[in-house]
Amino acid sequence: MKVSSLLQRSIGTRALLKGGALIGIGTVIAAVITMLWFDSRAHQIRVAGLESTAKIMTEGVANSIRDDVIAQNYADLESRLKQAMSDNRIISILVADEDGKVLSHVKRDPALGEVVVLYSSPFIDISSVFSEARTEAFITSKWLRLEAGVPIGWLKMEIGGTDVDDALIRLRRHVGLSLLSACIILLTALALVVRRTYRLLQLEEKMVLNKSRVLEQVAYHDSLTGLPNRHLLLDRINQAVAYSDRNYNKFAVCFSDLDGFKLINDEHGHDAGDYVLKEVARRLKLCVRANDTVARLGGDEFVMLLTNVEVNNEFQMALDRILSEVRKPILLPSGVAVTVTLSIGIAVYPDDPNSPSILLEHADQAMYEVKRSRKNSWQIY
Repeated sequence: MKVSSLLQRSIGTRALLKGGALIGIGTVIAAVITMLWFDSRAHQIRVAGLESTAKIMTEGVANSIRDDVIAQNYADLESRLKQAMSDNRIISILVADEDGKVLSHVKRDPALGEVVVLYSSPFIDISSVFSEARTEAFITSKWLRLEAGVPIGWLKMEIGGTDVDDALIRLRRHVGLSLLSACIILLTALALVVRRTYRLLQLEEKMVLNKSRVLEQVAYHDSLTGLPNRHLLLDRINQAVAYSDRNYNKFAVCFSDLDGFKLINDEHGHDAGDYVLKEVARRLKLCVRANDTVARLGGDEFVMLLTNVEVNNEFQMALDRILSEVRKPILLPSGVAVTVTLSIGIAVYPDDPNSPSILLEHADQAMYEVKRSRKNSWQIY
């Protein structure tokens, strides 16, 4: 698979992962909102149902006690209220006259589980007659004006839910908490998956980039010496041509071949030959500047691209220094010292105004002239 394809796949996977994460988070948020809306709606429905029940029950009690209030028969009034309290949904009943004087107040005592009669307050605040209270236990307080052609008093009943209502309330809360916990767990799991996948993507991208660098190294560098190969050399000569045309300076393509290398291979083996090639490559790199290039084309052929040069005594001294450095003895790993020399052919641009491949060819021709005539020397095409 190509490196670009791997990168595209990684980018596509990353985008898909982000989209999935957004969809997952959106789904959880929608679920939480739906749960809260359902909980609120269920609460409203139950309150409305209880209010409707409270209204019916209050009107029923009002009808049963109206005559006792008119006749001021408070003993029968209290008896009827206690009888109404037999319905466990009724928490308390309070009856007052038109001026707010308490006529009877019965209430269920949760601790004793029985109905008690209270007279803690002989009067009620008429300004609160129209108030209505609610609690989370669905207890509501309702006031009703007692009338018999004319106002005769007030009736207030507190209605609570049954045990079933309380159980449903607890169930609703437990279900809500369970759903909320499930959403939190889902979000946590999703975050862990996203984090893990993101790290895997980073690792994959790192591996792809490393592979890209390895492939680039293989494609443009010599495997034995690590020097640029023919492809990279031609590219750099092209760059040197463009730079020379812009700045009116010269560069030299120096094609070289080792003298005596075949003898070392024959006498000491190919491992020794490879060692010599790597040592020559190291020495050539030490002899050139940082902006120059040393390349290996294969076998014992090396090319030096020397930029921004002038064909003068300084240039000749640089070439002689290269020849001198290369012909120094090379100590093989076996302990044997061997010696090789260089034959160098040179093409100078723009004195030789040709393409990079022709420049290499001309430098090669000049190198063969040196090998045929004297070796360990250099010659310009």
